[in-house]
Amino acid sequence: MTKLTDNSRMARNLGINSLNTGHQIQLLAAMFSPAFPVGAFSYSHGMEMAINAGVIRDFESSCDWIETCLIGGSGRNDAILMANSHKAVLTDFKNLKCEKVEPNTKVKEINELAFALSAGAERAQESRELGANFTRIVKEIYHVDMELLLPVAYPVSLGIATQRLGCELSLSVTFFLQSFVTNLISVAVRSVPLGQSDGQIMLAHLMPVITAVAEEATMAPLNDIGGYALLADHAAILHETLEPRIYRT
Repeated sequence: MTKLTDNSRMARNLGINSLNTGHQIQLLAAMFSPAFPVGAFSYSHGMEMAINAGVIRDFESSCDWIETCLIGGSGRNDAILMANSHKAVLTDFKNLKCEKVEPNTKVKEINELAFALSAGAERAQESRELGANFTRIVKEIYHVDMELLLPVAYPVSLGIATQRLGCELSLSVTFFLQSFVTNLISVAVRSVPLGQSDGQIMLAHLMPVITAVAEEATMAPLNDIGGYALLADHAAILHETLEPRIYRT
């Protein structure tokens, strides 16, 4: 495929525009699918430590933990970072002829904030490695170039890519949060362990919560970042010395 040097041309060639919901859903379903090779399956976000300690031990405790991370922890905060990155990206590419578009100062500030919010080394590692993998693959497939921002935090990379590909903000954040929850459910299913049906029941239970958090995050300024998922942060820190372990975080 010929490399595209104009992001607006790229969007037109891919059939993407802000009014074509069908194309947006196709793109978002692909980028947030477990099959999109960012390697999210190898990160437990600290859950492996909580399972090892017996804090997460069954369906109810798994669901409670994941819901807390979603509404009072890194799920909500990453969604706010993603939304603000999406808004901050330059949107008028019609007259741009250069091969690379340098992110504006606001995006760089959000990226620095994203890493500063990491509760520990493994959280920073997870965000950095997922962001690097996502950036590389999106550049290869969709020719969205973000390499001048490297290292890029995962939620920031999502905001940049979804904006440049013409995906509506609320829809993009909803897809991200559902992928966040789905990955944590997968950890619970494999490691508690739970049945596959339990995982789907949990996801169905959390879908309205995902929608509500996405709606809030879409409108939230960076000052609204915060939370109360202290056990999740503590588990992520303790996981740094857990042996043996399956997950990288």
